Amino acid sequence: MNRLSVCTMVLAAALAPCRAQSLKDLKNIQIHGFATQAFIASSGNNYLGMDTRTGTTTWTEAAVNANEPFTDKFRAGVQLHYTRLGSFVGSSPTLDWALADYRLNPRLGLRAGKVKIRWGLFNDTQDYDPGYLWSLLPEPIYGIDIRATNLSQYGAEAYGKSTLPRKLGRLAYSGYYGYYFYSSDDGYMALFRSMGYNFPKPPSGITPGFDLRWESKIPGLLLGGSLMMYNAHGAMSTGAYSMPLAFWPTYYAQYSFRRFSTSAQYMKLVQYQTFRVSGAAPSTSGSDTRAWFAMGSYHLTGKLQAGAYYTHELIPSGGDNANPANFFKDWVASARFDFNSFFYAKLEGHFVNGNAAGLYSFNNPNGLQPKTDVALAKVGFTF
Repeated sequence: MNRLSVCTMVLAAALAPCRAQSLKDLKNIQIHGFATQAFIASSGNNYLGMDTRTGTTTWTEAAVNANEPFTDKFRAGVQLHYTRLGSFVGSSPTLDWALADYRLNPRLGLRAGKVKIRWGLFNDTQDYDPGYLWSLLPEPIYGIDIRATNLSQYGAEAYGKSTLPRKLGRLAYSGYYGYYFYSSDDGYMALFRSMGYNFPKPPSGITPGFDLRWESKIPGLLLGGSLMMYNAHGAMSTGAYSMPLAFWPTYYAQYSFRRFSTSAQYMKLVQYQTFRVSGAAPSTSGSDTRAWFAMGSYHLTGKLQAGAYYTHELIPSGGDNANPANFFKDWVASARFDFNSFFYAKLEGHFVNGNAAGLYSFNNPNGLQPKTDVALAKVGFTF
């Protein structure tokens, strides 16, 4: 069964009762979308697969989605998404998500199809630029150049909320199981190619995991943790690739009070990869990555919001913590202005030390510099 079969079957079943209906009968259908265009320039290195040292407008995004609530408990929806990010260019819009969702009661619901992965604070919302202040989320944890692979999976998710006794707040929980495929045009595949490994078809694997978050009785306080597990396998043009099940835990906190919001997240990832090239002994390598961020923002007015964050990544398995290839530190300042409910603009600065994330040798042929300063401006439209 190919990667679209699950979504096709689920949506066909969801829409079966409505085959005899016209679009006029779908009175509650909701259609939304957005489009953004960015200009980005940098010193030191070209960033995120773009030629940013000369300034570039090669970052464009657009999405459109449709949701139909057939009943109070059942809905179906789909979203198409297009991203052009420098060298990571999709030839056409891709299926971002497509699902059927049945909510039995507040404590239990089920989604099936191509379902977003709830992991950490932002993984399941990082494809919706109008929803947050930042133009770029913390790269070591929510890398936009690898978003297409990490965003969703083909399978099912059970979810719900439960009120705790003694007024201790509520628990929101989610558990899922499915399959994922490396995106053919993102940073993961670019790294494989830079290592000399080519895949006729991108690797794939399973993605079991869960998310648990506590909505405290203190208004605005959220604490949570997630665990994503995944393996991978694939045929290379000269051999085979495999990765045993990796465990990717993360822990996070968020607090909002009136115009102020702050959040933090920590993650650790240990994984092993084996490349079997014809005529050579298998090559196995392991990596240990730790990363965290802390951010805060404030609504200065109803239309103007400003904020800052710091993110830090370290790769202890690299053996030399002073080597820029083994760390990534980024100080970020950002502002957003909403002209009205449809149009907005963002301005952001990044001050990067280290090159363990978001930097590629294919468009930095003279080698990577230890520091990169980035200026970014973006305009967006949403409906």
